This record gives sequence, structure tokens and C-alpha cells, in this order.
Amino acid sequence: MPISRRNLPLNALRAFEVAARHCHLRHAAQELGVTHGAVSRQVRQLEDNLGVELFDRSHNRLVLTSAGRRLLATMSDALDRITESTLYLDSESVAGTLVVGSTPSTTMGWLLSVLRDFTEKYPEIELRLVNLEPQQRDLPAEVSVAICFGEPDAPNRVIQELFRERYFPVCSPSLIRSGDPLARPEDLMGYPLIHDQHGRWQRWLARHSLSPDLASQNFYLPDSFQMLEATREGCGIGLADRIEVARELRNGSLVALSEDTVEARHSHYLVTEQSQRMSVRARLFADHLLRQLGTE
Repeated sequence: MPISRRNLPLNALRAFEVAARHCHLRHAAQELGVTHGAVSRQVRQLEDNLGVELFDRSHNRLVLTSAGRRLLATMSDALDRITESTLYLDSESVAGTLVVGSTPSTTMGWLLSVLRDFTEKYPEIELRLVNLEPQQRDLPAEVSVAICFGEPDAPNRVIQELFRERYFPVCSPSLIRSGDPLARPEDLMGYPLIHDQHGRWQRWLARHSLSPDLASQNFYLPDSFQMLEATREGCGIGLADRIEVARELRNGSLVALSEDTVEARHSHYLVTEQSQRMSVRARLFADHLLRQLGTE
């Protein structure tokens, strides 16, 4: 019988999600508070109902199949949303101010869209943004959630690495002259290069034995956000990370000129209070942020 909302095997799906996270039936049984055999039977029953194998059980160990990986991603997201929804039911625990810290470049580069979606979903929460410096070591006590560029010194907080940016050349399609070849790095030298304070072009070009002096023009700006804005305006070719320009690449207002990247010297980090001290508002925002970044 095809699975529908009427006969959805919730217990079996929950057992699968825990077993898939651990890839170990005994550990899954311990988390669920049931026997090893009960978890195994529920997972087998789910596989029979779906008509697919979710685990490869060869060599006496559990490994997710491609179908299992897809189902795990869906189940994890669904359970996160259910958990989040139960927190949201208590409006008194949600309502109030949440102070978020971020560097201006991060805020303008990609965080604003995350903040917009969050405030639409949780209008009871009043967001207040505090500017942080890149590689700032000490965080203000008022900041409940911080997105830092460079790992801070925060021994009493939870620090989670989000991602390390990898920059590649992008530009407005209006900038590209018809008929110009752009297959090789040296082909970019016929256009203006837009620089920020991090010297990324120097490193990207050095990988190809090139120098900014070979470009038709060099345009130097004091920060990354201004560099990206100038790139969007068609002033030249900039270096951007995929998360920063994901929307523009999707709608075609920017185009990627090369898949060759240069890595940032520092990562982005999510910094929160310890779990027992973390407010519902901060937990909702951190979960929302991680989900948004996972989507991009």
C-alpha cells in the first residue's frame, strides 16, 4: 500500500532517523529507549513499505544507501521544523529582543536576507544588530548570537565553524564585450579588476603567474561590501564567495567567469551561549541560520 498521510508510519520514520544519524542500531536504541530488535524491526518494516533499501548492511555495519541519505535529509529537516514549531507555540518565550552580532560585510553580503526571512517568520522577535570587526577577539556581552569572521576568544560560549569562503571571479553580464574570449585567466586582464582590503586578487592571480598590473584597470575599494556593489553595478570583475552572490547567480544578474577559487584566510563562525543559557529566540535564530546556509 502506498504511504500517505493517513497511514504514515511515524514510529518507523523516527526510528530510521535516529538509526541513520548514528548508523548504529544499539546507539539508536539507547537514544529511543527501546530494544535493539525493536529499532531493527521498525526500519525493516519501513523498507518493506517503501519498497527500497535504506541501509547497506554488508560487512556487518550500517551504511546509508542513496535512498537512505535522501530520506534522512528530509526527516531531519521535518523534525527540526516540528521542534521549532512547538517552541513557537509559547509566544511569551519567543517575544522580546534578540541581539545579533556580525561584521558589516557579512551583514550586507548575505545575512540581511536571513534576517528578513527570520523576522517575517517570527514578528514577535525584535532584532537588534551590533557591528563586529573582522577577526574581533572579544564579543560584547549583550550579543546573544554572533556570526564572526575569524574565530573569537569566547571560552564560555559555543563556537561552531560555519564555512570558509572560496572566492571566484564574477561580473555583470553587461560588462562582457561580445566576442571576447574568457576561457583563460589571462583573458580577464582585458577588464577592470575590483579590489577590496583583503588582497584577494593578488593571491588569485599569483596562482596563474599573473599580476594586477596586467589588468586594463584596477579599482580599489575599502571593504568587501563596496567591492560587491561595484561588481553588481558593472564597474568591473570582482571576487566573491558563492553564498554572497547565490541570488545573483540564480537570476543571472551576475555570471561566474571561472570555477578556480582562492580560499579565505579565516572561516565564518557561529557563536552562541551554552545550551542551558540559550534563549528560545537565540535557538530559533541559530537553527534558522544553519538551515538557510544549508540550502545555499
